[in-house]
Amino acid sequence: MKVKFPRDFVWGTAISAFQTEMGSSEESIFRGTDWFQWTHSDQIRKEGLVSADRPEHGDGFWDLYKEDMLNAASLGTNSIRISIEWARIFPLTTEQVECIVTRNQAGGIVGVVMMEKGMSEIEKLANQVAVKHYLEMMDHAKRVGLSVFLTLYHWPLPLWLHDPVEVHNSNAESGKKGWLDEQTVIEFGKFAQFAAKTFGKAVDIWETINEPEVIAINGYYSAPSGRFPPALDNPALVFEVERNLAYAHTVAYKNIKIACPSSPVGIGCAPPCFSPASDNVYDSNAAEYARYLNNEWFLNAALSGLLDQDLDEVADQRIDGMSGSDFIGIDYYQRVRVSSKSEQNHGKNLNFDILPCIDCTDFQWDIFPEGISQVVRWIFHKYRIPIYILENGIADSSDFKRSRFIQEHLFWLGKTIQDEEIPVKGYYHWSLVDNFEWAKGFSMRFGLFEVDYSTRERKKRQSATIFEGICRSGEVEVS
Repeated sequence: MKVKFPRDFVWGTAISAFQTEMGSSEESIFRGTDWFQWTHSDQIRKEGLVSADRPEHGDGFWDLYKEDMLNAASLGTNSIRISIEWARIFPLTTEQVECIVTRNQAGGIVGVVMMEKGMSEIEKLANQVAVKHYLEMMDHAKRVGLSVFLTLYHWPLPLWLHDPVEVHNSNAESGKKGWLDEQTVIEFGKFAQFAAKTFGKAVDIWETINEPEVIAINGYYSAPSGRFPPALDNPALVFEVERNLAYAHTVAYKNIKIACPSSPVGIGCAPPCFSPASDNVYDSNAAEYARYLNNEWFLNAALSGLLDQDLDEVADQRIDGMSGSDFIGIDYYQRVRVSSKSEQNHGKNLNFDILPCIDCTDFQWDIFPEGISQVVRWIFHKYRIPIYILENGIADSSDFKRSRFIQEHLFWLGKTIQDEEIPVKGYYHWSLVDNFEWAKGFSMRFGLFEVDYSTRERKKRQSATIFEGICRSGEVEVS
């Protein structure tokens, strides 16, 4: 069976700044983020929250971006998704910079605007060496035929906004609290306004925040996989953080659209395909509830201003001033099979098990290609705006399963576009190169290009050739 993609379909690969920039020189290494501190804390490592790997031993994209972008273009892609490191651009606080903050009827921040004086102040604070380097990266992408998809925030926070070890040790009673503090929303609004003015001419498509629900769940509801800073275990904080991230998307979206009115600006999320472990009604309800909490709660807040404070799937409040989004970015990786452990509320509660994978990646994620179709259909029919697949890939150090993974996922995606006319505008494979996979370090190999971390040498994997064939032909065939 064969499916064809639209002629104007965007084909790309994706990376992020923190996961790939460091490793090639002293200039490539930046120490001023919460994630850098987190991975260097002996205490956090002894608690088993991170691996012994350290990001400064990584890919060296900061210096080797020309080689990597040329490799990306050689695959027949026409776009690349990158991010910029907030703290690298602003290593010192911007809290003193004057701005106008607008709040809605609920007291939430829905606007952050610097006037001429504030913009002048923040431009003086910016690390112009980093700014110039990022502009050179974007210019080179264009030179090799790649449009630039920019993720404004891909997880690390400046240390002047978040002290993750102190927050971890104090159970959020002390320390700089990051996304628990609305000041972070204000500073993100300033950062977005600066970035839109500075990089706007070089960027084709914008994503405000990558996977906000992962930031919240893995950072604030730590069992069983929460190894992200500050690794707390408090479900109430998850939704406090998600609410602040929804406001952060709103202020960033508005500021980017003012500076770049013709550029698409969207929000990203990472919905698994939640499936019930059996036909039992409690398993079905538990899977549906897990899906709601994992992604729908945030998207309802960010796109429609609907807040569900008691988590009963019914909005308690509609808040004014939320921006919406030009598109939704989907990062699809896995199926999650859910088994209810309680009949309370007909299975719609937090008491459920996640079953082991059947067809497993190195990450022990369950490969389920049809799930990309199910997720795309759910997202589109719920929110009715265009979609980009911003991440789809597999941890597979042997490269044994990746070719099939790519072919089958793209077949189901293409079939969905073709049969149901859902406006999926593009696909970015995660990842262009092996990278620092957060708490797991370098053990999870996602790259189409293998990286030898002792030499920084890149080697094209066989699966990359399969992906190249699909990109160049605009079609995929499976037997």
